Amino acid sequence: MTEARTLDELPDQVFVALGRRGMEGISLKECTYECDGQELDLLDVIVTPKEITGKGTEEVVEDWRVECNKCKRAFTIRCQIRYHDAEKIDTKVSILDDTGKNLGWLGSY
Repeated sequence: MTEARTLDELPDQVFVALGRRGMEGISLKECTYECDGQELDLLDVIVTPKEITGKGTEEVVEDWRVECNKCKRAFTIRCQIRYHDAEKIDTKVSILDDTGKNLGWLGSY
């Protein structure tokens, strides 16, 4: 039996490069809308493709559909995970609004 996914699997922050000034941490687990709610509920996780072959460079996309407890609006945290020969390289995080519009790259971890 597969265990249920939780938001605890995601890091609390993603990081954005500031050029020669280092990295800036941005909170991942807060509402993307004006309310800035700090409590999110996980609605669903969709993983495409389900598994990697372990040959060459591959990308897995995980769409974490969440809902803010404060404003009750849903949005998606999209994690694009890159692997090379089955070893994780990095993860790019983008945010999609409740209509599916990509609001852009948030950061990486």
